[in-house]
Amino acid sequence: MQNVMVFHEAKGKSMKRNLKFLSAAFLATVASATALADSARVTYPGNGHDYQRFDTALTWSNARTDCAGRGGNLATLTSAQESDWVFQNVGLQGTDTWLGGTDEGTEGIWQWVTGEPWAYTNWFPGNPDDNAGGGQDYLAFTSFDTLGRWDDAGLPSEDLSRAYICEWNPTGPQGASAIPTLSEWGIILASCLLGLAGVFVLRRKYA
Repeated sequence: MQNVMVFHEAKGKSMKRNLKFLSAAFLATVASATALADSARVTYPGNGHDYQRFDTALTWSNARTDCAGRGGNLATLTSAQESDWVFQNVGLQGTDTWLGGTDEGTEGIWQWVTGEPWAYTNWFPGNPDDNAGGGQDYLAFTSFDTLGRWDDAGLPSEDLSRAYICEWNPTGPQGASAIPTLSEWGIILASCLLGLAGVFVLRRKYA
């Protein structure tokens, strides 16, 4: 009987250690997902397009590629109403965020990645300044403005990584992406860990 009691005591301690490990893994997963808190994907009533900010910092070129891989493009803001709405609902004050404009092809000639007319601008005073001739080829919401005005930043040869905003046109050739965001992957992993913890407890209980 004493041996049986010692066995059950050791078994209980082992189960507690395993549960503590699973709890720590779950909390770490949730913390990771929270740290990379991409915005929600929201629809602008003015054009029916969806927008989402992704907080994993990428270079402008890599951000453009990532948006394309999700079935969209880097956000193109072609009116004051659209620019203000996107900044208020998807932008993050104090965070430099890539948008879908560039003058990489010809210095000073800005273009949208979608080929839409470049007719509206919302530059922060003094911009675009091309880094005083040093070169800045990509469009971004600037971190030092609370009104969502624009800045030029970065070069093709420069590893300047920032958050970015993707845009989708549900009625156009783009499409809704089925690729989960990093935050969604964190939630999926956390759910899997909880499920494994439940299976572990049941197996221990009826072993």
